[in-house]
Amino acid sequence: MLHHSLPRFLAFCLVTVLFFGQQATAQDAGAVFQRLKAKYDTIESLRASFTQTMTSAYTDDAPSFSGVLAFSGQQYRVETGTQTVVSDGETTYIYLPGENQVLIGNPVEGEMNSPSDFLLNYDQYFNASAVVTDQMNGQQHFKLTLTPKNGGSLFQSATIWLRDRDDIITRMELLDVNETTMTFNLTDVELNPTLDANTFVFETPAGAEVIDLRS
Repeated sequence: MLHHSLPRFLAFCLVTVLFFGQQATAQDAGAVFQRLKAKYDTIESLRASFTQTMTSAYTDDAPSFSGVLAFSGQQYRVETGTQTVVSDGETTYIYLPGENQVLIGNPVEGEMNSPSDFLLNYDQYFNASAVVTDQMNGQQHFKLTLTPKNGGSLFQSATIWLRDRDDIITRMELLDVNETTMTFNLTDVELNPTLDANTFVFETPAGAEVIDLRS
């Protein structure tokens, strides 16, 4: 997950489901999934701004933070005001400037570890179960509901909003097994940007405490 560590879905709907909030069939949801896959299979890298909000059934708090992310394959970089997360695909570094502390870890096998897993590899982890049309920020979207393939998944469900005019994911919502909902709103999305060679290289700040959590 991004606070410590973004699927493929497609939007295809018949004219009869192009009304706000009208439910489509599971078969239509599968077609949406395939349209999304066709779009995101062409993506090798991505850069975007995001806002993440977390809500829970057990608290009224709804912490929110914003930042920028970039990824290429399993390599990624996420920067917010309170932390920087960098992965070269094999090792993940989390820098907490407030504590001047660096945490080092490895990806968890079989789990969604990077933004590319969330944004590009949803078909590996989820099945499409329903799709409706929705209006968001004055633009038509397809809202796709996903259910996990694995009964032991960390997530109960996922919901993705696909902008109809360009097939870009602009919002994601994940409900985990602890009843925590994480909502990601994406803006300024760039597909296949040229990324600096040092984007996924982490340099430990001088004087930082390093905690190696690798097994």
